[in-house]
Amino acid sequence: MSKIQTQPSHTITIDRFTFEPKALPEADGRFHAQLTVDSGNGAGRTQRFFTFKPLFKSADRALAYAAQQAGEWMKQKSLA
Repeated sequence: MSKIQTQPSHTITIDRFTFEPKALPEADGRFHAQLTVDSGNGAGRTQRFFTFKPLFKSADRALAYAAQQAGEWMKQKSLA
């Protein structure tokens, strides 16, 4: 079973992956959810950035959605 660690900066570590959910503000006051997926070290380091389509009324909701997507990403990764 994977060990999940959450740090105060909203960073989530699962196995060898580090996820950083973010809320990106829009001009109209709503927020996009963004997820950064980081793995590896040095020249073998890979970073992926995902920005999700739905807009949210609060930064907290956008962060929660991005964190949820981290779990979904890991499910897909484990099926591969």
